[in-house]
Amino acid sequence: MNTSLEILRKIDMLSSLDNEEIEQIYSRMKKVVKKKGEQLFNEGDIGEEMYIVVEGKVAITVSTPDGSRVEIAVITEGNFFGEMSIFEDAPRSATCTTKEETTLLEFSKADFFNLMDNSPVTAIKIMHRMLTTATVRLQNTGAFLSDMVTWGEKARRRALTDEFTGFYNRRFLDDALEDKFAQADFNKRPLSLVMVDLDNFGKLNKAYGEAVGDKVLLSAVPVFKSVFREGDILARYGGDEFTFILPDTGPDEALDLCRKAVEDLRKITILENMNGSIKKVTASIGVASYPAHAYTLEKLKDKTDKALYEAKEKGRDIAVLFGQKAVFFNSKKKRIPTIAEKNRIVRNITKVIEENDKFLLVGHKNPDEDCIASMVAFSLLLAKLSKTACPVLYREVHHKFPYLLNICRYNSICFIESEEEIPVDFDAILVFDTPKPSMLEGGEKTGRMIADPAIIKVELDHHLEADSGYIGDRDYCLVDEASSTCELIGYFALKLRAKKGFLEKFQMPDLFSRNFVLSVMTGMISDSKMGKYLKSNREKWFYNFFSTLFNDLLVRKTNSSTGNFSTMGDIFNELERLSDEEDECYKYFIKNKRKSDHIGYVIIKSTDAEYLYSRYEQELIITVARYTADVLSEDSGFISLVVYYDKSDISNLIQFRMRRSQEYRKLDLRKVIEKLKIENGGGHPGAVGFRVDRNKIADIEEYTDLIILETEELIKKSLS
Repeated sequence: MNTSLEILRKIDMLSSLDNEEIEQIYSRMKKVVKKKGEQLFNEGDIGEEMYIVVEGKVAITVSTPDGSRVEIAVITEGNFFGEMSIFEDAPRSATCTTKEETTLLEFSKADFFNLMDNSPVTAIKIMHRMLTTATVRLQNTGAFLSDMVTWGEKARRRALTDEFTGFYNRRFLDDALEDKFAQADFNKRPLSLVMVDLDNFGKLNKAYGEAVGDKVLLSAVPVFKSVFREGDILARYGGDEFTFILPDTGPDEALDLCRKAVEDLRKITILENMNGSIKKVTASIGVASYPAHAYTLEKLKDKTDKALYEAKEKGRDIAVLFGQKAVFFNSKKKRIPTIAEKNRIVRNITKVIEENDKFLLVGHKNPDEDCIASMVAFSLLLAKLSKTACPVLYREVHHKFPYLLNICRYNSICFIESEEEIPVDFDAILVFDTPKPSMLEGGEKTGRMIADPAIIKVELDHHLEADSGYIGDRDYCLVDEASSTCELIGYFALKLRAKKGFLEKFQMPDLFSRNFVLSVMTGMISDSKMGKYLKSNREKWFYNFFSTLFNDLLVRKTNSSTGNFSTMGDIFNELERLSDEEDECYKYFIKNKRKSDHIGYVIIKSTDAEYLYSRYEQELIITVARYTADVLSEDSGFISLVVYYDKSDISNLIQFRMRRSQEYRKLDLRKVIEKLKIENGGGHPGAVGFRVDRNKIADIEEYTDLIILETEELIKKSLS
């Protein structure tokens, strides 16, 4: 009997597979025998394999802040580990060492993708089990890991404390502040700094004596300990001055804690019966936060000190936040660095949805398929949770999207068509598929709401780097590498479905309705052109996972006799279908087609643009320009460029849209923007758009020739 094969048949990850499918998996695995004490991999290593224990035990350990190691789990026979090397391109999160002689089956990432290509249904079954197991594992170990880090901090605290108060001393504070700020900056997490002065402490010592002053100091200590959290760093700076570091804490939360401290200090009764004018223990507190108020440690300290000065100027006995209003943090969007961070953001967004009832959903100007489909898909999720969704779509809806609007109509979801219709009683704003704040749909009212720190802003988007910028609040941005924003929504829905007790809480059999599936696949298919423009193995992995799962749901949950869509192909054909007007407009574009060595391009001059705008809506022209770029890129085999003018009474800009063909992937098109030193532009490696003021271009032909020349040089360099 083959023991390894029998183990495979019993483990939960493969429980949904039949014998033939298990044989397929086993044929791709490598048997490995390790002696006691051998390391399979170290924390921080780049992983390419996952393992299944056939016989023996493997210890999972992580390092603590003081350099020691803590065992957090033991993997025994029939269990798997290391699966995140297949899920995510992320470093190993722990060290794995055999506790005794151990036999394992090794499954590489390359073999997994080979299985995906040849047996996608089998791979999907495995992936779904792995996702569920990984989610539960993270939930179960998260609290323990948090405690472990705290133990490390406690060890340091014993060595560097102020003997009188028991708080950290100034020497530790200086080191800790540099360390915590560097961590916050690296992880793009908020951090708040608090400076505290007990009011009139010099006068108090003079009036009542230093012994009473010491009692006042000691009476303040338990107040601060009770108000602030275990993870906060409380230090005595000197005399009656304290400084507190609040990691992972934004300005509003920090101010709330400080206000509570001010209130609780007033309740101290030690001075009430003293023969003097000072009867209450009070404090002046200044607060400032990274990144809301400062981007460097020195500036953060300066802003906190200014807030403390302002508290004293306002009469003391008060907590003051620098500027009293957080500054929106607008930096380039980047991939979420770790799996743990991604899961934390998902948990934060889930909590916002669970705790609130009414949501405003906003996309970008001139919304495309992915933008509208993402708003519709998320609206359906909210509707299933008995929440109210208010998606915003100001302009006339393009004819490609009537089925999406019908879905909303049948689910009692109404689009907001003007800024005047925006309700004033919503709880949070959800932003979708919008590269940067300036592209957000809406006017002055929307801008005020986005700038209001009291309103929670959640963001889901797949546009990274270039001139992108965050719109959502720092802890609520599911902004990551993906084929589309709809893919991220599908990922989020999978996480919700895997959350223990979530579906039961809202009395739902499943999140994946036919209409939700149709909406998500609309965005995924349109942005990837049926999977042709996927940029990484990870995107291919998710596309294959969702398309297989969703296509199965569509077939099972759609009655083909109704005339609705039943396959991905049906959706794609509908999205690609050109109306008569689009066909006419496209022919006008394509008659201006030209060709350089590697670039197919079209220039729609100002007179041609005015003619087109006299016949067609701007939305239709934008759609045709996008379609023309797709066609020309494939015709050329390399790159396409479409140039056209905005409508003169709306904008003074000339639009440039560049697309890379499916076969040619050696040039990141963002390098074209960098080489041309374009400030107003962005995109991803396979497609970019940029805009130039028409008053800065004397001759559009000459300017386009320059772009072609510079791009040809980059192409030829990539081919050499």
